[in-house]
Amino acid sequence: MRSHSTNSVRTAIAQAYDAGHVAHSGLVLQYEYFEAHVIWVIEKTLGPDVSSAAATDFIRTLHTNDLYLALCCAQKAEKAWDRFNSLYRKYINDLANFATMTSRAPDLADSVLADLFLPDHSGQSRIASYQGRSSLATWLRAIICHRATNERERLCNNTEDLDTIQEIADDAALSKMDALLRSSRYGSVIRESLRCSCECLSERERLILLLRYDDGLQLGQIGRLLGVHQSTITRQIEGACKKLREAVVSNLLTRHKLDRAAIDECKADILENPCYSILSLIEPRPLLR
Repeated sequence: MRSHSTNSVRTAIAQAYDAGHVAHSGLVLQYEYFEAHVIWVIEKTLGPDVSSAAATDFIRTLHTNDLYLALCCAQKAEKAWDRFNSLYRKYINDLANFATMTSRAPDLADSVLADLFLPDHSGQSRIASYQGRSSLATWLRAIICHRATNERERLCNNTEDLDTIQEIADDAALSKMDALLRSSRYGSVIRESLRCSCECLSERERLILLLRYDDGLQLGQIGRLLGVHQSTITRQIEGACKKLREAVVSNLLTRHKLDRAAIDECKADILENPCYSILSLIEPRPLLR
């Protein structure tokens, strides 16, 4: 018996489907089509005889909200493509501009969008080849970078295989591009979320964070200043950081309506981009009494 016939796998697929439906309200997708696609991805990745436990764990790693949207688009639903364009059109344009650095960027962006919509050899829109193993944003980036590289090679009359081009990709340049695009796409949202989230900190938590990360004091020094053991300071710093993380994610989710993939991009940008220093958003610390 194949793993996808077990209750745990079917439950995981049903939960993923429900989450996708909520994330993209107004878009209707047949459950059977979604289920068949997820099972195809499982078997393509892990093989047909994978255990139900492994299959269930694998489903939880998939970007199923993105997958739901892609499959709605694959059904050529106009509302789905409107949703896709509202979320990714600017991102695709920015990627094309960065990847080509020429006046041909709009043509590249348009050709990628057209190819995603048009059918492949099986008769399905090419966007149906998306498997959800990476975020939709990452998948689009790979397509555009490969297309831009292929176009440059074509203009140079070089027929090098695309697989070879992928192996020699400049990882540093891609990382820089990711950072620039994330900042362009989410910068104002991140700053607003961080600013609001800092308000959840108590006066003492703000003081401890500033003493530790702004003034560079050791835990023991802070403990002596505040009259507590350094283990207490450690717990309070961990608690304050956890409170900030949860507040930022909650703000991005509820106020800005971002999905999991977009929130992950914002979290990565906060970690990598020094201009989002939380300390710079905390009000000046109060005087020690």
